Amino acid sequence: MKPDGTWTGRAPGRVNLIGEHVDYLGGKVLPCAIDRFTTSTGAPAAEWEVISPVPDGLRFVRAVGERLDAPPQRVRIESSVPPSAGVSSSAALLVSVAAGLRPELSGVAAALACQAAEQAARGVLVGVMDQFAAALGRAGHALLLDCGTLEYRYVPFPPTVLIAVIESGVQRDLADTPYNSRRREAESGLPKRIRHVESELRRVDAFVAALERGDLPALGRLLEESHASLRDDFEVSTPEIDALVERASAHRGCLGARIMGAGFGGSVLALVEAGREGGLESAVGRPVLFCQTADGAYVS
Repeated sequence: MKPDGTWTGRAPGRVNLIGEHVDYLGGKVLPCAIDRFTTSTGAPAAEWEVISPVPDGLRFVRAVGERLDAPPQRVRIESSVPPSAGVSSSAALLVSVAAGLRPELSGVAAALACQAAEQAARGVLVGVMDQFAAALGRAGHALLLDCGTLEYRYVPFPPTVLIAVIESGVQRDLADTPYNSRRREAESGLPKRIRHVESELRRVDAFVAALERGDLPALGRLLEESHASLRDDFEVSTPEIDALVERASAHRGCLGARIMGAGFGGSVLALVEAGREGGLESAVGRPVLFCQTADGAYVS
């Protein structure tokens, strides 16, 4: 923050490679920050004001500002993180504001403050994974995070693999979906939900091991197994998403694909060998965002 009170913060979006719907149960997840960013600039003001392309930007900015005990600010948001695409534009926004207002915070403290702010702003019991990735991601790596203990370590991610985010066109507001119901069912021990959680946690460990030994085909198989579990046991997929996953997985050069994020729409994650991504967009018939890993707001 400058002497006149003006500030700038920047944070990335994220993709969760594997470990879906286990974060709020204290499980391990494997996100990575991606090279799409939200930049927030601000200065003290008489009341909270936000100029933002992000839906409900004022609500999010005010929530994190109040969580950090900041006085009212006039904030301008610019972002290349696409909204409603499953790459956590909300966490990028929140963490960018936190990084501008409180750059002295640890990445962990900033992530926890932003998680609480997002829960308050959205009325959805989001886990802590998105905020950790936006705050603590590292270029060239995935972030293995234990959501129960908040212990984390970095796992090298191969430069020969591109992260492809396929926008399904199926839009949703999590507050209007069964997201909270799925979470309650998992927390209460509903057998189908727990079956997904237990198998997904095994897949996280297997995915990390595959990354560490450079076994690219294994990464693809694990993504496909994850999608089947999210579709059949956790029941957060849709017919449109299933069809996209099938088309993406059939593309030459694609290692594997699955639904990503909270589900009920959003996007599909695919891992694609670099140099063989050509034609994927035509094959799936939807826009594709090709990404690489990036540093988080509190990592340099």
